[in-house]
Amino acid sequence: MRQSSLMALSRIKNTMAAVVAGRGYCTALTLFFCLCLLASGAQGRYHTLHVTSFVRNYQQELAKCPATTTGTQQVEGSSPTKINLNHIHGACSPLRSVNSNWTHHIYQSLQKDSLRLKTIQSRRKNVSAVSASALDLPLQSGKQFDTGNYIVTAALGTPAKNFLLTIDTGSDITWVQCKPCSGANTCYSQVDPIFDPQQSTSYKQLPCLSTQCTELTASTLNPCLVGGCTYEVNYGDGSRTSGDFSQETLKIGPDSFPSFAFGCGHSNTGLFKGSAGLLGLGRDNLAFPQQTASKYNGQFSYCLPDFASASATGTLSFGQGSIPTKATFTPLLSSILYGSFYFLGLEGISVGGERLPVSFRQTFKGSGTIIDSGTIISRLVPDVYQALKASFRKKTSQLPAAKAFSILDTCYDLSNLKTVKIPTITFHYQNNANVDASDVGILVGVKDDASQVCLAFAPTSQSDDLNIIGNFQQQRMRVSYDTAGRQMGFQPQSCSA
Repeated sequence: MRQSSLMALSRIKNTMAAVVAGRGYCTALTLFFCLCLLASGAQGRYHTLHVTSFVRNYQQELAKCPATTTGTQQVEGSSPTKINLNHIHGACSPLRSVNSNWTHHIYQSLQKDSLRLKTIQSRRKNVSAVSASALDLPLQSGKQFDTGNYIVTAALGTPAKNFLLTIDTGSDITWVQCKPCSGANTCYSQVDPIFDPQQSTSYKQLPCLSTQCTELTASTLNPCLVGGCTYEVNYGDGSRTSGDFSQETLKIGPDSFPSFAFGCGHSNTGLFKGSAGLLGLGRDNLAFPQQTASKYNGQFSYCLPDFASASATGTLSFGQGSIPTKATFTPLLSSILYGSFYFLGLEGISVGGERLPVSFRQTFKGSGTIIDSGTIISRLVPDVYQALKASFRKKTSQLPAAKAFSILDTCYDLSNLKTVKIPTITFHYQNNANVDASDVGILVGVKDDASQVCLAFAPTSQSDDLNIIGNFQQQRMRVSYDTAGRQMGFQPQSCSA
């Protein structure tokens, strides 16, 4: 990582002092060089972006999509196992609404993002009210989250059938819609045919005394019903799924996992629509990384395709080789109150090379920072967000301001500009891990013609003390989860499949 401007200024100051003291060659050229470096360091670190990069034309983007939807292809390989990863509303996604424009999509996404935040906040209150003996059980509320924003293809059953699943690092249980639906309007519309367990020779509902059902029952504090194990997932937006907790053969790329525990949902209502269900990438024993640990050792990584890209496809990788050796690593932390989440030790944020004057440890009040694939816009506790906003606005004072858009309150009018200069944003994690947000992970365009863009950060509520690193700030980056080694890694990548 590059040194901060303050450190650069300190070195230049020492060099100039040495020149003046006679310990260097005091020439006009030397002094001129030092002054140029001083001026460069004082300017900080910036990106220069073309305004046209924020323009969205869905009809042109649809024309760029390949004949075969990239989101349904699987990349075969032995080390690591890779599958393609698409944004759920990308132009080439089979789940994208062809009738919506970019502004409508952004607005709906931000509204849904707010529902997810409320669910995360309410989860901590619910967990805090549970007895101490239940705090170690991450499935207590770990399933109460809105669906994420990126989709992959996995196969289920014998014979295997492909299904589009939303990935979510904040959820544990993997589930799909199943026949028969329990009643009228209890199954939502999805792209793939609904999974029919009667057509699979490897399907089996788990009995109450099975290890998986015992874990589920203890986590949810709900007794197992007579006749077999059942599950229920309630989401923050009022959506829900419930049905039989079962086992089936799950196939990811070339790898098969017999007896994989999953939810076979017979009653599913709410805002899901399109995907067949969810792939739970949380930290509990029932989550995908733990159920497949004998093969993948709890290691996985993803590289998210650009949020606004026409046809970009990222990858979701598992097992040996999925984590780059040259990545920037930071310790993976845990919280007894949030057992399913991946915690990081965020110690600071810099804007344009200038560190925010905020004490993160005091602000966190003992909670901390999670990284989440299902949250779009990063959320910061109020003191941190206000400092970030003030610094960013100061360094972009030359840009014409625009009115707020939904939850985004720092916006700009680019209608009369060809290029825009914005400061870099750097996250400083434990173990001296400094990670830059990519140039596409700072401003989000909210108008089709790029006439308005906004800073892609928002504050949490006044009472909350949890920061969330969303997927918008994870673009163009290989994000690695090494649960066995208890570390996370970050490495810039183009994220092309």
